[in-house]
Amino acid sequence: MKWIQYLAATVVFTGLLAPVSECAHAADAEIDGLRVQFESIIQGLNDNSFDRFNRAISKKDMTARIFGNRLIEADVKKAFTSDFTASVQGMFSSSFPKSKKEILGTLIDFQFKGNEGRAVVRYVASGYRYAYHVYELGLDAKGRMLILDWLDYYQGSRFSDEAGQALIMAMPSKPSTRNLLENKTLGEGEVFKVGELFKAVRDNEAERFFQIFDGLDPALLKEPVILRLNLHLSLAFPQSPRAANSVRMLVEAFPDDPLYSLRLIDYYIPARQYQEAIDALERLQAGIDISDGATESVKSSAALAMGNTVDSEKYALQATVAEPSLEVGWWSLLRARTRAENYGGATEALARLEDDFGHTLDPNKLKRDRFLKVLADKPEYLNWRASRE
Repeated sequence: MKWIQYLAATVVFTGLLAPVSECAHAADAEIDGLRVQFESIIQGLNDNSFDRFNRAISKKDMTARIFGNRLIEADVKKAFTSDFTASVQGMFSSSFPKSKKEILGTLIDFQFKGNEGRAVVRYVASGYRYAYHVYELGLDAKGRMLILDWLDYYQGSRFSDEAGQALIMAMPSKPSTRNLLENKTLGEGEVFKVGELFKAVRDNEAERFFQIFDGLDPALLKEPVILRLNLHLSLAFPQSPRAANSVRMLVEAFPDDPLYSLRLIDYYIPARQYQEAIDALERLQAGIDISDGATESVKSSAALAMGNTVDSEKYALQATVAEPSLEVGWWSLLRARTRAENYGGATEALARLEDDFGHTLDPNKLKRDRFLKVLADKPEYLNWRASRE
């Protein structure tokens, strides 16, 4: 009789499971479809077309977020809304690192539950510089993808906040300037100085900005908007004491904030502060809740620059595991293992670079690379090369 009871239980269990399983498959298919929608938006940007991106942004909702309770001048509001698409497009395009090549985006994470979603896109500029956007997504009444807003981990702000601040700086009044500051008890004189600071940013007058900044009351030097502006302008002069001071002030004010990580790396790497760069990247990874191949590769390079081959190889391996299809991870692994004199292990990376990415890494090519030339005469490499002939 026990087998009859077992069979009955199995039938009941299967009957309960089937609808759940079907629902799960349906939900997965729906999420896959939404992912395809979003990927098509990013591909459009990569193809130099903003059409899908613009259509995904609700003018009414985004305008409400940008204006919020900010005291933006009526003329500025009117100009912005009358040319909304071009304004948003211009702000978006100017938010990335300077690049000698086309900036391309890659979707590295996508989640959706109900009518709310999240997508993380990595944008790559020249010189292995990156920007990460975390998009807040929704659906309209017809189930079409909506981009509600996004966190920009290069600018260090939410887009709607950045845009709102830019509109205030276009025509700063005392009330709108005070409204941007956290300390609402500042005197008229201090608020006036901040307004002049905003005008200097608007007019791209760095020297004027620094003149005003150097005379600010200490209370104003704690304001997030002022510290961010000072960092952005100071990093245009990375070798100057002003750049180092702007980094110090920001880190002291926001020691654990991942939003500023990528801008800090713009300073740390050229300044050879490699451990600080690794720490900033790990804050970024915690902030976006992803460890992708690109950040692990940069960490590997920073560790290698410190002569830490153990950590360099560890980060490079993590890069190849996180994103096996990302070429830079395999280059990082090749360099880390070569520097560590693990020449047999280096051939694994060589094989992937040749087989998956179309490189031909013969002795002559290796000898032209100052990091890899040592590999060209090693028995491990020569035996590997011979096995592939």
